[in-house]
Amino acid sequence: MNRFQRALGKVCDNCPLCNYARKNPETSFGKVMSWHGQYCPAWKAQQEIAAQREEKTMRHDDSAIRTKENTAE
Repeated sequence: MNRFQRALGKVCDNCPLCNYARKNPETSFGKVMSWHGQYCPAWKAQQEIAAQREEKTMRHDDSAIRTKENTAE
């Protein structure tokens, strides 16, 4: 992910409309914004950032679990 995509993702991450749509995807507005996200480069970049955050926390959690298992033995 390049700097431009990261900047677009941060804009979307801080947008109150986008945040509302992500928190309430079942609403009419959430559905419209989800459709809009198929074409919006900022929405796509924000989704990539969120996926990277999730992957990073998963790796961190896995390493913490392994460390606990190794110390328990």
